[in-house]
Amino acid sequence: MDSKQIQYILKVAECQNITRAAEQLYVSQPALSHFISKVEEELGARIFNRGTSPLTLTQAGERYVRTARMMMSLEESLKQDIENLRDCQTGEIVLGLSDMRATSLLPFVLPDFSRLYPNVKIRTVESSSREVEENVRRGAAEIGIIPLFDQGQDLASMPLYDEELVLVSPQDLQSSRGSVRNWVSMEDVNEKDFVVLTRGNRLRRAVDAIFLEHGVKPRSLLESSNNMTVYMLATAGMGLAIVPESVVRMMNPVRVPKIYSIGKAGFHWSIGAVWREDTALTGAHQQLLRLLQNR
Repeated sequence: MDSKQIQYILKVAECQNITRAAEQLYVSQPALSHFISKVEEELGARIFNRGTSPLTLTQAGERYVRTARMMMSLEESLKQDIENLRDCQTGEIVLGLSDMRATSLLPFVLPDFSRLYPNVKIRTVESSSREVEENVRRGAAEIGIIPLFDQGQDLASMPLYDEELVLVSPQDLQSSRGSVRNWVSMEDVNEKDFVVLTRGNRLRRAVDAIFLEHGVKPRSLLESSNNMTVYMLATAGMGLAIVPESVVRMMNPVRVPKIYSIGKAGFHWSIGAVWREDTALTGAHQQLLRLLQNR
């Protein structure tokens, strides 16, 4: 039973007349009659009692029509399920991001998303930023939110917003007035103590790039694997630190530090979403990305 066969037989059963069914199917009456005869020959049983007017179903025909309607219903249900998956009216989105970024982003995005897609669940896979890409690659997360700094080229990506990396100091530094905050020249903090992330972290690579670009050689480096620890150690006087601005907004420091831009224009990096090339983004995925852009 293919879809054309089902469509034709059900239409004849509905109209109880081959001529009227042929008109609605836009085929000739002889062609439809021949088609029905061929189906009955394949089945080895008659579907319609041709000697009645209107046309009636045989016992075999009643079973055929009942089964055909079930198949049509299942096909329609399948189409609806696929449509729901495509537009993601229901289901789950698995989002990979760091715990720090989850804390700073999701409370401002998920309420609006939930109002638009109340039946779509967001599940987060929180890990260090360096693990987010790998989680996306192996399918543990559909979309990853990471700084687009030195990211792998094998993943599709989309910039979401710019984030400033700021210099945190426990005390006043020589600075110049900027439009948003005072700024310092990195050359003026050469040979100072710094608190930094451990090597291998994307932010550490960005900080090392800043040091290299400005010829900065820290006097000493205190390392931590956690952004928030780096920030808190800086506020406690253990050295200067370069952290994302979102960390500053989240934390309650031991002592209120001084926050400076790095250079007059500041140092910014792009935070974006990444996903595997073979991942089809649904309407819900795309709406989530738009909300993240406009957070």
